[in-house]
Amino acid sequence: MRCFYMRNGHIQAVDFLDPDPDEALIDQARALFRKKTDQPLDGFEIWDGARRVHVHPGEDGAKDG
Repeated sequence: MRCFYMRNGHIQAVDFLDPDPDEALIDQARALFRKKTDQPLDGFEIWDGARRVHVHPGEDGAKDG
């Protein structure tokens, strides 16, 4: 599983996540995203192969916590 950190629609960084259920992946990614305060990031996307698991913020722009 991969977590891509985004800025202006482009990937800025990536972390590999532990293989867990989707909710645990989202929790892992949120924690990692919060630690990346040194980078001006817009959000992140979690991917499991070709399956997009989660987008933060949501595609409607709503924050997800």
